[in-house]
Amino acid sequence: MSKLVNKLRRDRSGLALIEFAFSLPIFMGLGFYGVEVANLAITQMKMSQIALNMADNASRIGTLNSTLGAKVISEDQINDVFQAAAIQAGAAGIYQDGRTVLSSLEVNANGGQTIMWQRCKGILFDDSDYGPEGTGKTGTSFTGMGPPGEKIAASTGTAVMYVELTYVYEPLFGNMFMEDKELHQEAAYTVRDAREIGKAPTNNVPEARRSTCNKYDAILPQTSDADIAAGQAAAEAAKQNDLKDGVLDGNAGKGNNKGICVAGLVCVKI
Repeated sequence: MSKLVNKLRRDRSGLALIEFAFSLPIFMGLGFYGVEVANLAITQMKMSQIALNMADNASRIGTLNSTLGAKVISEDQINDVFQAAAIQAGAAGIYQDGRTVLSSLEVNANGGQTIMWQRCKGILFDDSDYGPEGTGKTGTSFTGMGPPGEKIAASTGTAVMYVELTYVYEPLFGNMFMEDKELHQEAAYTVRDAREIGKAPTNNVPEARRSTCNKYDAILPQTSDADIAAGQAAAEAAKQNDLKDGVLDGNAGKGNNKGICVAGLVCVKI
């Protein structure tokens, strides 16, 4: 027995395997963390490209009006811009997990800057950092949109399509390496064609399909009328149920103390 014990004591044949077993979780953790960081960087870049393309597309839309000699834009064309962004995002679900704000920055009657109109899409309760539609309607105190020191201003007779995109990134491996991160991208393009400015887009869609910023939804052109009606009815029913306890805290649905969301399609702010 003593010979066997001494033989086992001198045996080093399994040492490398033991060391590998101890180090494997560390290397796997570093590898998974690298994948997570890389995926975050790719998503950030993707959101940047979506914002740029959305601003570019918004600057090109419009139907030529022979009488005005300029393009006239409509609500359904704006919805198509949101649709194109959703297609580019693919599985990312930029409207189910985020919000996009499209603003038409123009010159007001006093020579200052104004947000002539603004359209939004997405169920995240997040609004423009620069104010709602009508900001800067009079006066010259509103100087434009963009970070301090890098503000963008529209020129007389044209408009700037300004996009603010917010997206909540959900990590691949849950909260193992990082928490959910809110990504924010902004982009702007000057309208390069003659366009009718100084007024809101032509309304040629039902009210439920207008992408006004008082709504928080993921309704797109291909969303059926039946799904829209069902989502709105369910959201209203959940809101009314929430009112029963006298506290608007969103506890009747999937709210986070801000509102109630139904089926990832319609949210009601409370």
